[in-house]
Formats: sequence, C-alpha cells, structure tokens
Amino acid sequence: MKRHKGRVSEVPREEVKITGDYGIISQGEGRITTKQIETAIMTLKRTLPSGTRIRTRIQGHLAVSEKPLEVRMGKGKGGIAKRVARVRMNTVMIEIDKRGQEPEKKYEGGLRVLGTKLPVRYKIIKRRGTDKGAGKEETEEKGETEEKEGGF
Repeated sequence: MKRHKGRVSEVPREEVKITGDYGIISQGEGRITTKQIETAIMTLKRTLPSGTRIRTRIQGHLAVSEKPLEVRMGKGKGGIAKRVARVRMNTVMIEIDKRGQEPEKKYEGGLRVLGTKLPVRYKIIKRRGTDKGAGKEETEEKGETEEKEGGF
C-alpha cells in the first residue's frame, strides 16, 4: 500500500520492556530500512557466540516508492523501492538472550558493532539476573555506565 512519507513522532515511548538479557534501544527517532535490519542481524550472528537467541522488535512495515531517474512528470506514483520501519525514541530494536557462561564483554561488544550499522543513536541495556541485582537495569550509552533503580 502506497502512503505519504509522514513524520516520525518525537514523543518518546514511556515504558521500556525488555524480555532478553541484553537489548539495544533507540535514543533518537528515524527510519530504518529492512536491509539495515538484516545487516544488523547478520553482524550479530557473526560476532556473538553460537546458540545466542536474537529477537528483532522492529519490522519494515511501511513501503517507500521511487520513480526512476529521468522520467517525465505525471503517470502516477512510482513503484515500491524499499520498506522501512519508523523508530521512535526509547524503542527496543533488538534483544539477545545469553547462552552458556560466555563473558559479558562479548555480548556488549557485539551490540556496539551492531549500533554502528544503524542510522539512529542507540543505548545498550542489560538486564541483571534474579540473584542480588534483581529489579535493576544497567544502561550504557556510548561508553558511559549508570544504574537505575526500578524494574522494566
């Protein structure tokens, strides 16, 4: 279905619910193409240990049309060229589940590499286990680490 371009809402999402052990959330708004999402998933598969479960929480559901170059005016709207996902601030984009006793640096490093493939600013979120750190989340934004009280 062909639509107008529209704008991405600047109102951030209030609740960030993450079900995996690690996640990457957006810190800005923008449009991400399905090709960029696929590239990000392939990058994660190459960098993370085998057996890691990867979940994507965004999908390219909007069609973007283009007309070929040097085509005269008129004759309707162009054909569908690609599909995009509109991403708002604080949207969980990709989650991963840790498998085995691999060090945390591998997972965080893989998510940092993933962040370079996306056109929006990002933040890495880590959910702690049920032992002494229950109910806390740790966020990391471009190298800074802080702890926040409260659940997801």
